[in-house]
Amino acid sequence: MTGPLSPLPAVLPSLQGAYESARAAAAQRAAVFVIGQHGSGRTTFAHQLLAEADGNVYWLTAAKAIQGVPFAMLTALCAQLPTSNANFTPGVMLSELFQYTSKQPLCIFLDQAEYTDEQSAAVLAQLSLTRNILLVMATTAVHRLPKSLRDLRAGPQTQRVELSVLSYEDAEATLKGVLGGQVNTSTVEALLEFSGGNALHLRELTLDAQTANALTLQRSYWTLDRRWIPQGPRISDLITSRLHEQPHEIREAIELLAVTGRLHYPLAQRLLGDALPEVLDSRLVELVVLSEDDATGERELAVALSSGLAPQTVLSTLTQTKLRGYLQRADKAFPREQLTSQARAWFTGHRVQLGLDVSADELFEDVVGSAEARHFAQVIALTDSIEHSSYTDERKLEKILVLRADALYELGKAEAALAVLKPLFGTGSAKVRGVAANIAFAGLGRIDLATEIIDSWPENPAEIRAYRLLLLSRAQQAMDSVKLREYAADSSITPELRAACLAHVLIEDCYAGRPVDSLQELSGLIKGDFWKKSSPAVQSELVYAILAVMTSVGGGGPEFAETLAGIDFTSVALNPANYLSGWGVEFLEQGLGLRALDALEQALALISVSDPYLVAGFTASFAAAGAVMVGDSAKAGRYYAMACAAPKVAGQIMRPMAQRYLLPVILELEGRAAAQEHLAQCLALADKFGRKLLRMQLLHDAWRLHLVEDATQLSETAAQVQGPMAQTFAEYARVMDSPTEADVRLLAEAHVSAGRLLYAGEVAHRAAVRARDLGQRKLATRLVALSAELASPLAEVNTPSLGRGRIVRSLLTVREYATCVLAARGASNQEIAEELFLSPRTVEGHLQRSYTKLGITDRRQLLPVSDATPITDEILDETSGSVPVSWQRHT
Repeated sequence: MTGPLSPLPAVLPSLQGAYESARAAAAQRAAVFVIGQHGSGRTTFAHQLLAEADGNVYWLTAAKAIQGVPFAMLTALCAQLPTSNANFTPGVMLSELFQYTSKQPLCIFLDQAEYTDEQSAAVLAQLSLTRNILLVMATTAVHRLPKSLRDLRAGPQTQRVELSVLSYEDAEATLKGVLGGQVNTSTVEALLEFSGGNALHLRELTLDAQTANALTLQRSYWTLDRRWIPQGPRISDLITSRLHEQPHEIREAIELLAVTGRLHYPLAQRLLGDALPEVLDSRLVELVVLSEDDATGERELAVALSSGLAPQTVLSTLTQTKLRGYLQRADKAFPREQLTSQARAWFTGHRVQLGLDVSADELFEDVVGSAEARHFAQVIALTDSIEHSSYTDERKLEKILVLRADALYELGKAEAALAVLKPLFGTGSAKVRGVAANIAFAGLGRIDLATEIIDSWPENPAEIRAYRLLLLSRAQQAMDSVKLREYAADSSITPELRAACLAHVLIEDCYAGRPVDSLQELSGLIKGDFWKKSSPAVQSELVYAILAVMTSVGGGGPEFAETLAGIDFTSVALNPANYLSGWGVEFLEQGLGLRALDALEQALALISVSDPYLVAGFTASFAAAGAVMVGDSAKAGRYYAMACAAPKVAGQIMRPMAQRYLLPVILELEGRAAAQEHLAQCLALADKFGRKLLRMQLLHDAWRLHLVEDATQLSETAAQVQGPMAQTFAEYARVMDSPTEADVRLLAEAHVSAGRLLYAGEVAHRAAVRARDLGQRKLATRLVALSAELASPLAEVNTPSLGRGRIVRSLLTVREYATCVLAARGASNQEIAEELFLSPRTVEGHLQRSYTKLGITDRRQLLPVSDATPITDEILDETSGSVPVSWQRHT
């Protein structure tokens, strides 16, 4: 076989450096070792390397079954060479091979090289040492190669390429290649986890998910339904094939570890016994360091599947008989109390799947543990066949039903969740009505039903009163923030509800103008023991406040960024759409319109699959703002329509942020009068609740959008608000009244240090306009230059106060458009003249007329355009009517 049959994918991002080094070695005809586990991409990498090699390429695949056959690989090679001699005796083969390779370059890819017979290995090694051939070997480990091939490592320039698990960037590139389009971030992460970072497993899982309609194209992004169970015929066949190749002891150990999940090392020793070293040596299992004592160096280790094997995918290959037998072995090896909470729940899930008896107490314990870890699918699986009659303790039964309802709601099944709880409304505890009310409100958008459920009893304990106050807060209705904080400290209330109350208090404190206090309190919670000891459910409630705090302070600063870097968002188990939306809003605040739109559109794609919190309209509001920022009015219109059609509860307590971001959208799509009306409504609501920070942000947006020209109200309000962003806004009125370069630079630097480049560029440009109005033309010119410099990283972004000129084709003549595009790329008038066969004076005339049409005064205000942007589809030479050759590069 002389090469791959299908087009090769691009080299993976993490392998670019290794590829260049290997290519340099191959150019010198030095041997290249490509080392990696089955499915890691060894064959693909070797073919990518050999595609550029000089000489004919021959692909030989060794096999364990013929490893003991002398000259087996050489016979296979000589059978492919274009020689006339068909006598394949060893002597003739060697003679033919050395003669052939001395006359023309030959490249050999030796796959599964560890199974090469000794005689062929010796000949190939000799040919490689004499540079007669370029030898590229793919193997699981160099020490498993025949000795003659191992000895090649000592040769000059020999290259060794180690293929490890895929990085996120590698997985994203692979999925884009398989699916032929953009892939949602959360989808990449989920499939990467399921595949264990193995390239072949990633591909097969992807195709299985696609076949099951769990991986679909949503809003231009391939998006995985997070309820999908990673199984299917392609991945099952692949796993079965891989395990079939292993000795019985190793195969059995791998299947056992799939049943138990990751095990602490002592438990793995007890379960696997003497087979453990051999299992680890197979590289299908690995040691994981859980912790390490810095003082003693003592480490806590665990044993887990590796090389692309994941418990879910291996389990899909087991029969019920095998699964039952492995459970019995595990039960004998270690008692239940020695397992972690997650491992116990994992075991119980297997028993439920097999229809085995599980005691009511054990099931209760495992459902609670799974809910605290936010493993909602597992909660549903454990409670699918729950026997009500087995519970003599009604409180435990009620708790299980509440957790099942909450899990159904989290997975987008609000109606089914309410149906679980409805029979308990008359006899159940306050917890039942609190959870049911939350589902009615957040899952169905029914505040009326929510309050009806809560108020169905005349006397309510503290927990139900806390739920009621929390719902009022989420519904933007008048409520007592001081009382909500009291509930957050009430030990009689569940930790999750207390955390939710505290998160809302922190957000309201931000809105009220105290974001620094909120930031300090939140940072203290995250850094302290409280965070470490909290369950993921509690942590996720507090993470809810992070977006509001960051936006309110103006980025949070480097100290808060360091605090956030210490959070393992994977363990918190946040809803992926909410996580992406949070980053999208932060990117909007930074002025990174394209990145914001990408994150928000990915979030909307996920929401299209499942929207348990009714946040589609909320997220669409931000996406519409991002579209306006980058000049895509059509897309802004579509997202604005989504926002308008959403329930009024969309976004809950964060809704004022979305309403604020609709201001530029309404201005763009409906005009100044509509925007003024929306501004007045938002300001009235902010004043009603005493939300000074929101008032400040709205006034700043109004100033940025030229809905308010005077910054006096903005500065007066900012003086009543905490934080560096407010301090900067408080100086706007004074600086804008009589700008100096030093004052403007101080304002701009304050915004830059907070990561708000957009605000920095805007304040510099508005100061330039003011300076020009005051007749200070030199100062205005310098400030325009400053604005252009600050805004240069903001690709495609423009706002009324940024003052850039988007090069709109429909506003310009053919020649004006061409001169503007070239000027925006940095070309001088002389260079433009030479490129377009015009005089420099004519070029300047075209530019000046273009500036007037685009509403700018300086070429530095032209919005940068990509080098790929065509100048025009058709430009005719004025004198000859022909297209100049130099222009054809741009058409």
